[in-house]
Amino acid sequence: MHRRTVPIMRCTLIRAAVLGASLTALTFAAGGVGSAAQAHTRASAAPTGLLVRANSHAALPRHGGTVDSLNWSGYAVTPSGGDVTAVSSTLVVPTAGLIPPGFAATWAGIGGYTSGDSTLIQAGVGEQSLPTLPILGDQYYAWYELLPNTETQLTGCTGDANCTVTPGESISVTISLVSGTTWNIAMTDAGHWSWSQHVTYTSSKASAEWILEAPTVLVAQTVIAPVGTVAFGPTSTYTAGGLTQTIAQGNPTQIDLSPGVINEATPSALASNGQSFDDCAYAQTCATP
Repeated sequence: MHRRTVPIMRCTLIRAAVLGASLTALTFAAGGVGSAAQAHTRASAAPTGLLVRANSHAALPRHGGTVDSLNWSGYAVTPSGGDVTAVSSTLVVPTAGLIPPGFAATWAGIGGYTSGDSTLIQAGVGEQSLPTLPILGDQYYAWYELLPNTETQLTGCTGDANCTVTPGESISVTISLVSGTTWNIAMTDAGHWSWSQHVTYTSSKASAEWILEAPTVLVAQTVIAPVGTVAFGPTSTYTAGGLTQTIAQGNPTQIDLSPGVINEATPSALASNGQSFDDCAYAQTCATP
């Protein structure tokens, strides 16, 4: 497979409340990975519980092949003509280990992959190390985001008003266009809670993604939290031009989280159903589910 090394700095994740000693500790733990020159960081302060994001846009390979990223691992599809109007996935919440301390996010989204595309509508689960530091907030939580706005943590879920997320649970995500610029974002934690909301957003509709992501702490790219093997699928599909297809049917690009010589996270090949895959943190290979 053809491989190119390019930075992807969209949708990088960190609690805005991580300041002072906590930020210093996490940046040190990251070993200095990343560069301020590679990302434009939102400098305005965000309220506690929101996330700071960083964005940049590089020319990325489309329609197959493999690409290295500084913070994404997974798959992206870029249908000819765009018009992605829905994306869905089912993911199993991983356990975030303590060493190295860090952050991770598992999500599905639309937009934000192709060069110059500053839009991204996405939803998923955040996982972070260091659960003993209250300033970091919940260790596991569900969220959605409409770039360039900061992330919104889910509340008011049916069945559990706190929308509690626990490792090992199966979370389904669906983002779909209702009409015009009205989208519906729906999430379900199987057997525990459900949540759905209409939002207004102007999307490029140029791509669909299924991603395990590492964070950027303000201007420093951190290492990903040690989340082991993260399972995506079996309901990982997208809709473009009115046709719903599997990831495999979209001639996807595989994305390796590789900030240096070795990968921090590597997705497996797609399973025979064309929808399921595993993503393995701190592994150079990942077995197909």
